[in-house]
Amino acid sequence: GTQRAPLCLSMGAVQANIESALRSSPLFGALDNDAVRAMVPHVRRRRFERGAGVWRAGDDASYMALIASGLVKIVQPGGAIIAILGPHETFGELAIVAGTSYWADAVAATRELDLVCVDAVAVRAASESSATFARAMNRSLVGHGRALHEKVRIMSAGCVERRLAVLLQHLLERFGDELEDGSTVVQIALSRAELACLVGATIETTIRMMSRWHKQGIVSTGDDGFVVHSPARLAEILGGPVTRPDSRSDRSSTQVPAMPARALPSHGAR
Repeated sequence: GTQRAPLCLSMGAVQANIESALRSSPLFGALDNDAVRAMVPHVRRRRFERGAGVWRAGDDASYMALIASGLVKIVQPGGAIIAILGPHETFGELAIVAGTSYWADAVAATRELDLVCVDAVAVRAASESSATFARAMNRSLVGHGRALHEKVRIMSAGCVERRLAVLLQHLLERFGDELEDGSTVVQIALSRAELACLVGATIETTIRMMSRWHKQGIVSTGDDGFVVHSPARLAEILGGPVTRPDSRSDRSSTQVPAMPARALPSHGAR
């Protein structure tokens, strides 16, 4: 009997951890406490390193995922990045609701990615039994539609310089952390090719623009992401006010160590 106690405590802690993660999500947080507890047996935690595929387009949609920490890229076959998602956000629900295979790749975008994966059958059952959860599911799907709208906004922002500035400001607003010196770090590594794809430019043009911004002290890049040293200069390019990342508690949930600006090499693009 004495040998079992630590195991029971450990399993209880795991269950409590999963319940807490589910409740942190706008989607699963719509379930009542009993429904959240009933969902736990249909959940498993999975961890990925940067670049690893969570799933590929065309795979059977057997589960959806909630991001506990880290970032995910949603990538169309062919390489176009559709969206970048962070802590407490979900993905894969469209395929589950539609009863189809996954329509895009999901790829870990940070050094570590921690997911709460929920079985598709359990998700469908919750949608059918709970009107509140069904409405939350609809809101989640609408949110993914907004992500596509944001991609259109970036692509239609004007010249390449403005498109890059809109993209970086979008990433600052969503995932940025302000450093002591006033610069802002975004801990997501994007290659020059990925940046070019996101803004609809050639790789050569993107390299020239990022190099110019580096020489001007606006931005620097590294293996773990990029630092905007002068958000005010970026705002000048956009012709709008400076936007700072907020201080919401979920910023810390990415669980990625801070990346000081001085540690970033000037030619860190992959």
